[in-house]
Formats: sequence, structure tokens, C-alpha cells
Amino acid sequence: MSQVGNALRMLVILKSKGIIKIKELSQILEVDERTIRRYKDDLLQAGIYINSKAGKYGGYYLENDDYLLSLNITPEEYISVLIAQKQLTDTNHPVSNDYNTFLEKLNLVYSKTSDESNYIDNYMVKSSKGNGKFIDERKKLIEIHAAIISRNKMAMEYISLNSGLSKRVVRPYAIYQYKGDMYFAAYCEQRGKILDFKLSRIRSYTVMEERFEADSSFKLSSFMKNCIGIYKDEELKVKLKISFPMSQIVKEKIWVEDQKITEFEDRSIIFEAKMKGLTEIKSWVLSMGSQVVVMEPGELRKELLDEIDKIRNNYKNFYPADI
Repeated sequence: MSQVGNALRMLVILKSKGIIKIKELSQILEVDERTIRRYKDDLLQAGIYINSKAGKYGGYYLENDDYLLSLNITPEEYISVLIAQKQLTDTNHPVSNDYNTFLEKLNLVYSKTSDESNYIDNYMVKSSKGNGKFIDERKKLIEIHAAIISRNKMAMEYISLNSGLSKRVVRPYAIYQYKGDMYFAAYCEQRGKILDFKLSRIRSYTVMEERFEADSSFKLSSFMKNCIGIYKDEELKVKLKISFPMSQIVKEKIWVEDQKITEFEDRSIIFEAKMKGLTEIKSWVLSMGSQVVVMEPGELRKELLDEIDKIRNNYKNFYPADI
């Protein structure tokens, strides 16, 4: 990593850990202690003050957070900050309260009024929200993010939909949000591969002292490539015939990379793409109702017909007179 990148990474570590010894910083950043002192000097020149405390529990720590005050924020940039605030609040994001506190400080620094903040009252995000405990989710998110930065392993009790409650040791790589819930990708030592873990399903966890060497080939974008959701099973070559008006809705979005859409005069389309996640592909296709026909692959068509039969049987059991 470049000198600038390492200096910024050092800043993130100091923000997350509070106080940390120079030796530990050098181990995390994989540089010598002299280089850590040089990073400190570089950050000082940028107006970021890092202080030091002697003794057994001493180390480097950030003196204050006023290094952001010299920024010259434009009205357009400020509006974008407000939009981000609404995005976090409306999706019940675990760090939305932290962001609101930051925005209040920003308003004081730049003398922004409540009237200006109200410019964004006509914007909202309509989305499902996570139903976890807000404070617990925030704590998990912050500590997992710190473990990713410092490359510390985690031991946890996790409730899987398939295997139930189990103990895991994982190496966290990345965090992401999906349908209002927070997840993180991590190498599971028990399973020997990178898996997705939902924060709300973690019963207990500990950030371990033991560190790990990250897989340099891991990229979150590659990990999620061609996934319509978060399932990552066998890749399917999907071909759908979709009628109007659902065809209009589908073609307005990029569902996966390299999707191909062929339009016809009757406003129907043929949608073609390589996709992963059979469970969510089925859910997506079923959501289109009678306006879609699966042309390929045959296994997806059979899965859907079986699912339709199960749905009919469910209704037949509850409302036999209607079937």
C-alpha cells in the first residue's frame, strides 16, 4: 500500500481503537516503527494531531477531530450530505445516529440553519428495514470494521438457517448492506471458504488477539459478481421472455453485469444474463407473475413449476373450496 494509503489507514485504526502502541501499529501496517513516526509527522502537516502517552497502557491517540474544519463545503456537497443522512435514517442503518451527530457538528462549523436542513424533507428512501437491536448492531458493525482494518480473527456463536447455532472462527474481509440488513464476508476456518454472515444472527462474539494474513486476491465486487442477491451457488445462464408492463420495470435496472435485453414491437423483452443464487432468482421470477416465461435453463423452469405446485397445494389445504 502507498505511503498516503497507509497513513490514512493508521488514522482509521486510531479512530477505532482510541489508543494503540506504536509497535502494534507497525505490526498491523507491516512497516517499521520509524515509518509509523513518519506517518505521524505527515498527518501533523495535514492538521491532524496525534498525541502520545507513556506507560504500560500508553500509545498513540488522536488529540481531537477538528482536522475536518478546514474543508470548504459547497452547497451541492452539503445537499449530498443531507441525502446520505436520509438514506441512513430511512434504512435504519446502525450508524445513522453517529452520522446525525456528525451532521449537527458540521452545521455548527458552517453555521447551517435548520431551514437549510429541511431542504431534504421531500426526499425519502422506501425500503425494508432491519429488525435487529439498533445499539447491538452498531457495536457489531464498528468492531467488525476495526477487525477488518487490523486483521484480527473473530470467534463467534452464529445462528445459521441451515446448521443452526454453531461456534465459528472467522477472518473478516468486508461489510455490506442488503435489503436493510448488515452482512460481512469472512473466511470461515470451519468451512474452509469465504461465507456471508448476517450481523443480527451473531449471538455472541470476541475479537481475538490472533491476526491473519488476508487473501490479497479477495475483492468484494468479484465475490458478489453476477449475484442477484447474496446467494452464491452455481452460475446459471438465464433467458426470460417478459411481457409489458413488467418488461419496462426490468429493463430500467441493471440486475447483474453483462445482462442483455432484446426489445420487441409489442414492448415485450427477452432478458439474458449469467446469474448466481437460485433461491433469489426463483423469488425474482415469481414476483413477475404471469408476465414472465423461463426460456432457459430447463432446471430453473422445473424448479419454478415445482414451486408453483407447492403454492397451489398450500392454498388447497387452507381454502379447498377455492381451488
